[in-house]
Amino acid sequence: MSLPWNRSVELRVEPDRLLTTLATGWRPRRHVSAVFPSVEPLEEDQETAVADRLAAAMHELELAGPLRGARCSVEVDDRLVHFDLAEGDFEVQGDSQLQAIAAACLAELLGDDVDSHEVRWSLQAGGRHLFIAGVPRSIVTPLAAIADRQGSRLASIQPGFVRHWNAFARALPKEPALFAVVSGTHVVVACVVGKAIRGISIGQSLVTPADATVSAPTAALTATAASEVSSLDERVARLLASLGIEQTDATEFIVVSSDPVPLTASPRWKVVQPVAASS
Repeated sequence: MSLPWNRSVELRVEPDRLLTTLATGWRPRRHVSAVFPSVEPLEEDQETAVADRLAAAMHELELAGPLRGARCSVEVDDRLVHFDLAEGDFEVQGDSQLQAIAAACLAELLGDDVDSHEVRWSLQAGGRHLFIAGVPRSIVTPLAAIADRQGSRLASIQPGFVRHWNAFARALPKEPALFAVVSGTHVVVACVVGKAIRGISIGQSLVTPADATVSAPTAALTATAASEVSSLDERVARLLASLGIEQTDATEFIVVSSDPVPLTASPRWKVVQPVAASS
């Protein structure tokens, strides 16, 4: 029998599905994929549906082995998260003040819907930039309740960008660098200077799986929404220009896929593979 501390549960919450994995010290990994209702807009009956699907998927996973004592790590797809970046003299602010600033910034983006999100923030090196993320409570609240009911340890609930940033950003130089995380055709790009996020750009970008033909949906997207979709390099060029940074000053480009599929990008990008959610 696998001891509790040898068991881990990995969850990835996407807009249309929930992927769960149970890893033990001796058994093969058990994977469960469940259809998942959209979590936006956040309505009461929809939140109930989200909780029900989460509970059903976790119950299915529990059939493969008891979850009591298992470490549970959750990745929330960036398409479900709202990001922002504030600039100011934050170094002298306390945690409660920074929390209030982050909440106010998200309120400008979401209006009354800000109350339906759990506000997270990270003060960047130098104390001049506050990176902010809003995660839907319709995901956070039922996950915490289910983990408590099943006796598992909810170790973390992180947006995909944040998880990959924590795994790979330490290798970035102090000189200007670009760090991108791709989820499907959605991308979050950060310009990093002195180990601190100085600017972000979020939206649709054409980054395709390596050695793959362009699918019909992607081709249709390219043909019908070209004004809204740009290449990763075009998005980076606009981001750098907005910050007054020359493209030639950027020394490193890293792109990570939240999906376990190799990506293809222009030669200047270093494509890295995602890490396990429990790492």
